[in-house]
Amino acid sequence: MSTISVLMVEPSKRPSIVSINNDMSTFEDIVNGPLDLQSFYRSPFKIVCSVDNGYELTYAKKKPRDSFFIVKHDGDFRSIDRAEAEEIREYLKDKMKKWK
Repeated sequence: MSTISVLMVEPSKRPSIVSINNDMSTFEDIVNGPLDLQSFYRSPFKIVCSVDNGYELTYAKKKPRDSFFIVKHDGDFRSIDRAEAEEIREYLKDKMKKWK
């Protein structure tokens, strides 16, 4: 099984780069339920979250209850590198300030 590097965002923790197994069951374990895939920042970055959190992460200003991660996706899931992770972190930092 292959692994990918993602920017993991867990409640009350700083976003960090981690390697995870590149399979749907691992993704569902991380986000605590069925998956939702939302556009984020710019193409090809996507938020992988639970279906319960997808709308709130994308359109609302509500702090997520569960972990989610950011990855590249354009037909398949691909790793992000450190430079991309830093760029995403800066964008995410501004977005997180608006969450209640």
